Amino acid sequence: MGLIPVILCGGAGARLWPLSNEARPKPFITLPGGGTSAGETHRRAAGLDGVAHMLTVTGRDLLPLAVEAGAAVPVEHTFLLEPVSRDTAAAVAFAALHAAEEQGPDTILLVLPADHLVGDDAAFGAAVRQARDLAASERIVTFGVVPDRPETSFGYIEARDGTVLRFVEKPDAATAAAWVAGGGFLWNAGMLCACAGVLLQAMREHCPQVLDAVGRARARAHHDGFGGRSVIEAEAEAFSAAPAISIDYAVLEKMTGLACVPLACGWSDIGSWETLAGLVDADENGNRIVGPAVLESAENCFVLADGKPVGLVGVSDLVVVDTPDGLLVAHRDSAQQVKRLVRRLQARAGDNR
Repeated sequence: MGLIPVILCGGAGARLWPLSNEARPKPFITLPGGGTSAGETHRRAAGLDGVAHMLTVTGRDLLPLAVEAGAAVPVEHTFLLEPVSRDTAAAVAFAALHAAEEQGPDTILLVLPADHLVGDDAAFGAAVRQARDLAASERIVTFGVVPDRPETSFGYIEARDGTVLRFVEKPDAATAAAWVAGGGFLWNAGMLCACAGVLLQAMREHCPQVLDAVGRARARAHHDGFGGRSVIEAEAEAFSAAPAISIDYAVLEKMTGLACVPLACGWSDIGSWETLAGLVDADENGNRIVGPAVLESAENCFVLADGKPVGLVGVSDLVVVDTPDGLLVAHRDSAQQVKRLVRRLQARAGDNR
C-alpha cells in the first residue's frame, strides 16, 4: 500500500498576530532560525519511506505560499484548493475522496498540519511506520505527543495499550499537572493515519453532510496548474454547504477502537508566543531577542523587531512584537488572549469601512 502525506496548509493567522495574519498565517511565517513550518513539514513528509505522491490542501489565496513551501519536494505533488475554509473535516474529506479515486481506497493517508515542528525526524519516521502498519489493518490511527510538561493550551488523549479511551479538552493547570504526573495522557497532535477507504466509510457514518457536500464540490472541481504543480479547486457553492467542523469532533471523538501511537520527537505546534520564543536562545537575563532590539534593565522578555529598532527599559515578562502590520505589547502570561484581541481589531476595521 502506498503512503500519501496530506498537508493541511491554512489558518486564520490570529494566535501570532501581527507576525502572522490572514494573508500569511502561521505555517508561512519565517521562523527565528530561518525557513517556515510549512516548508519543514513538506520536507519531513517527503522523506518518509515509500512516499511518491503528496497532497496539500490549502486556500486559493494561499496557493503561491503553499507551492513555494513545497517547491523542494522531489515527488509528484497535487494541490487541493478550498474556496472557503470549513475546518479540517472538509479538508480531510477532500483529500480522501481524491486519493481513493486516483490511487485507490487502500492508499494510506498521513494527515499532517503544516504548522508543526519536529526535532527528531528519525523518531517521527518510526512512529509513522508503526501507524502505517496499524492503518494497513484497517484501523484509524491518531498520534499522541508524550508530554514533557503540564500544558493547558493543548487538548489531550487518554490512551491505554495503544487504544484511545477518550479525547479531553484543554485542562486547567492543576488537572494538566495531575495527568502528566500520572501518565496515560498524551497531547493531541492533530495528526492521523488511515486508508482512504476506511476514512471515507467513517465519515459516511459520522459526518455524511460534510462528505456529501465535499463530494459534490469535487465532482464540479476546476482543474488547473500553478508553478508546474497540478491544482484542483473545489466548486464554491457545494463546498460552502459543508458544515464547518474539525475531523476530531466530526469523526474521531465518536469512534471506538481508535488506535493511538505515542510520539516523542521534539514536537511543537508553535501555538503561542511562548513556544516561538523557545526557539530563540536566552541571554543572561532571560531575554530572547529577534531583530534590532536593545534592552536595558529588562528581564524575561521576548522581543521581535521587524524593521525599526525597539528599546525596552526597566520591564519584565513582556512580549513585544513590532512588524509593518502592527505592534503587540503583552504580558507573557496573557499572550494566549491575542486571538480575542485580533477579533476586536477585525471588528473595528469592519466598523470603519
